[in-house]
Amino acid sequence: MIKGKRLFTITQILFIISIAVQFLPDKTDRPGNKVYAVGLILFIAGIQVLTALFMPEKSDYKTWNGVFGFVFGFIAIWTILTAKTNLIPQDIFKAPDIVTEQFLNDRPRLMSDLHSSLITIVEGYGLALLTAIPLGLFLGWNQQIGKISEHIANFFGSIPPVVFIPYAIALLPTFESCSVFVIFITAFWPILSGTMSGVRNVSTETINSAKVLCVSPFTMLFKVLLPASLPQVFDGCNMGLLMSFILLTSAEMIGGNSGIGFYIQYYTNFGNFTRIMVGIIFLGTVVTLITNLVKQAEEYLLRWKK
Repeated sequence: MIKGKRLFTITQILFIISIAVQFLPDKTDRPGNKVYAVGLILFIAGIQVLTALFMPEKSDYKTWNGVFGFVFGFIAIWTILTAKTNLIPQDIFKAPDIVTEQFLNDRPRLMSDLHSSLITIVEGYGLALLTAIPLGLFLGWNQQIGKISEHIANFFGSIPPVVFIPYAIALLPTFESCSVFVIFITAFWPILSGTMSGVRNVSTETINSAKVLCVSPFTMLFKVLLPASLPQVFDGCNMGLLMSFILLTSAEMIGGNSGIGFYIQYYTNFGNFTRIMVGIIFLGTVVTLITNLVKQAEEYLLRWKK
């Protein structure tokens, strides 16, 4: 309990410091409006309060409280190194107030690019889920076929999916279909491998009990093997999701005309580092939120393990 209070106090101290730092005199020739930086910090603090109100587990709250403390500290250091001391060149690294203002100005464009990226992720990743999980259940259930498939999956899974981008662009009719294909290839092999690994780790007693009851193959696969192998399935799904975002961003930067990766690449060509920072931070925030939502779904579906 003492430790939790101490962590809470440190987080609040860092919050106060991050606010106070904004009112120090600027050393840069083109200072931003500190209102935007203060607004950003207050917005993050509001999320922290909501997290405290709705977080069911105290241990989870303590973890997230530490994360918010790190964010407040990072903003304070970021401000000091850029706007307040000019220790790093502001032509490349912009201060928080400038980046926040640019984000608000570009919000309609960013939301449109986010929508484009998410549509591609949903189509490619969803297709990988619908094919890799049933196939992984079947291959993992059959021991001989499963052993052969494991080596094949390891071979194709070891090939960096980015090498398929030129072929996809050359063979498929649109860039959108190329992106969906690349995301599908990226996510398919980790999900397939995770599913097969999960099935192989299901206890023999569980499988034999289901056979004694003379269950149908469908019931065996989706009501016996799938629930028992969910931890490994989620491991593959999480890996596939992270790799999908990486490859999607790469594809959008190479040949896209929309999406967050295209936003970053477009302004890279013009040397607009303010918008580059906006795109990087926005992309990292979106991926973090989505992966945490998947984590919450995993904890809910695996609540029987607690």
